[in-house]
Amino acid sequence: MRVIFALLVLANVAWYAWTHWVDRPAEDAAHARVEAPQLVLAREAPATEAAARPPIRPTDNCLSLGPFSDLTDAARTSTLLRENGLQPRQRAGEGVVWKGYWVSLEQVPDRLSAEGIIERLRRFGIGDAYSMPDKGRQITISLGLFTERQRALQRMDEVKALGFEPLMAVRERSGTVYWIDVDVQAPAKLPDAALLDGDGGRILRLEIQPCDAAASTSRPVPDLAQGNVRPG
Repeated sequence: MRVIFALLVLANVAWYAWTHWVDRPAEDAAHARVEAPQLVLAREAPATEAAARPPIRPTDNCLSLGPFSDLTDAARTSTLLRENGLQPRQRAGEGVVWKGYWVSLEQVPDRLSAEGIIERLRRFGIGDAYSMPDKGRQITISLGLFTERQRALQRMDEVKALGFEPLMAVRERSGTVYWIDVDVQAPAKLPDAALLDGDGGRILRLEIQPCDAAASTSRPVPDLAQGNVRPG
């Protein structure tokens, strides 16, 4: 009996030692190897992708005036802006410029008929009529190009009174145009584009719009008194 009792005691001691000193440390070590993710602030987290840079654009108070088809008109307007305390910048580009309202007679059958019509028009005071270069067999007679619609309509009435049927169309031209960029802060402002006259009193069909990316290429316009003005 004493031997059996001693064996039971030794078995209990061995089981206790195994469960507390041998088996548990391995389990605890297994738990110790499991690491939770480290918490970081959003501003400290590394960026996964390079942030896309916003496109470079002119300041919000930048305005563009144009398009000018004539460099002299652009220079005259730049001088006006400078007199009002602004610093204009100029740039050139490709665009379409409104030229005016064109009144004409179409489908004149031949050159002899065109000469007779022009002679009759001139006798009644329409001296700026002329025949256009031939386009096929029929001829077009130009009756004037007008910057004001009312004047074009008046010319049409004059020609209709002589028994003809004129046509009116808007004329535009593609080519190099000029823009003036300027930073405007209150209370300063750009003059009304509709009030700007061209050389010889011509009315310019201009518009004022926010600067676009092309405005970044504009250059300051020198004073006319300092020499010739060239596109920026």
